[in-house]
Amino acid sequence: MKPTLELDMFSVVLMLFAIILAYRSVSTNPRNRWYILSCLSLLLVLGTELFAYQVDDVGVSSQIFFHRFTNVLGFSLSPVVCYFLLHFIGYSHYQKRSRLLLLPLIANALLSGISYHTGWFFSVDALNIYRRGPFFFVSAVITLFYYFLCILHLIKTLKRYEASDRPLLLCILIVPLIGFAAQMIWPWVLTLWPGIALSLLLFYLIFQEQRYSIDALTGLRNRSIFMRDLSDLQHSCKGPATLVVLDVNNLKKTNDTYGHKSGDELLVLASALVERCFRSIGKVYRVGGDEFAVISVRPLSESIEKALALLDEQMELANKTRAIPLSLAMGSASCESCIDNIFNTYVASDNAMYCNKKAMKEVAGDG
Repeated sequence: MKPTLELDMFSVVLMLFAIILAYRSVSTNPRNRWYILSCLSLLLVLGTELFAYQVDDVGVSSQIFFHRFTNVLGFSLSPVVCYFLLHFIGYSHYQKRSRLLLLPLIANALLSGISYHTGWFFSVDALNIYRRGPFFFVSAVITLFYYFLCILHLIKTLKRYEASDRPLLLCILIVPLIGFAAQMIWPWVLTLWPGIALSLLLFYLIFQEQRYSIDALTGLRNRSIFMRDLSDLQHSCKGPATLVVLDVNNLKKTNDTYGHKSGDELLVLASALVERCFRSIGKVYRVGGDEFAVISVRPLSESIEKALALLDEQMELANKTRAIPLSLAMGSASCESCIDNIFNTYVASDNAMYCNKKAMKEVAGDG
């Protein structure tokens, strides 16, 4: 048995295992549908490779049609795997760009079909011998385009992952690139898809683990991680810290008037703005239904005041194009030493936020 054939069969087993795992929780985690689609498309690609082994006998003219058609299908499906993976990794981020992102897929599929006769991507001659075409690299570039978008999104959100998870995540990203490089250098060693199969499975396992620490709607760290980080600071950090607590105003009114989808949009917008303004200062969390928090291991300084002012500016800018405006109540407090003080600081910042919320209601004439 060829080594590449063994790798493909092993990859099929991995993908079947991954699909079963993802399907079990698809009702509670809708983004798993994208993951399952990525695995299924990879199974089809692997299937074309396995079938190609059966129809590549030199000199057998009856196999030429099947050999060519299999390659058309394989080249057409190759970028689809990473396209679906991109939607799984950047679930909410890429939903609005789906149509635009389809264009490279459509172009690749058309060029793959045309290659049956032109040999642009591949050729299978009268002796049933396969050769790479002059534009073979185009399909690979389109596939890598989607994969690099996956990498860029993960790099942008790397701070959301635990420090111990980041090296593993980067290693998972590198595995398919190594497989791709090996396949470019030694065309007979088909290591790209087994590498992606392994990465897909490991991706899923990491994302499942992240469900216990990441808020599903906003992508921020959740309350359990917030309380753990507070506890760690309480016992180990002798330096200063500042806590900022933020609360979305009128969320219940928005849900009751416009529906929960509109309320979710407010929360997603709030999380994105808070993350953007405090990214270089501290860690951002969603600690309640409409409440967010920031932990910064530095005193209440000018940089934090600037971040709060920037947040006000960003909200004002965003509200110019919104029918339902976003409003946040904010409060902050700091301590010179975290040990035995950090939870009191959290209470103080929470109280400051409620005082700000009350003042905002009085100004608006609601109380």
